[in-house]
Amino acid sequence: MGYFSTGWRRYLTAAVGGSIVAIMLLAAGWVFFPRVPAASAVFDCDDGALAMYRHFRSVGFSVQPIIGDLERDDEAYGASDHVWLLVNVMGREIAWDWGLPRFDRQHYEGYPITIDDLLAAVAADGAGGSSAIAAAR
Repeated sequence: MGYFSTGWRRYLTAAVGGSIVAIMLLAAGWVFFPRVPAASAVFDCDDGALAMYRHFRSVGFSVQPIIGDLERDDEAYGASDHVWLLVNVMGREIAWDWGLPRFDRQHYEGYPITIDDLLAAVAADGAGGSSAIAAAR
């Protein structure tokens, strides 16, 4: 077969190649699956969206925060009760919610908001205000 197809060279090549692939997969996991704390009384969806926003921006992705209601179709802007992100990955928008990609239809509906709106919602939560993201505008 080839120069590396027999003996110890084959095993060495397989070990080095396997190690490189494992490192690449771990790196991809870090990039595409940001760590987001679980929901709690002090950490809700706007906090999670902000953490993901900062992560994806830090690795160079274009990110758009979106608000909506995942339980209703055609909800009004003011009826929105949840926030998530649309992340542009190689020209395709993928919804991310609580650190994971989402592919259901509801995550691709909603209303775009600015990062300033998201920051205002997080600040309102911290000040004991309403947790309704739609109230930020």
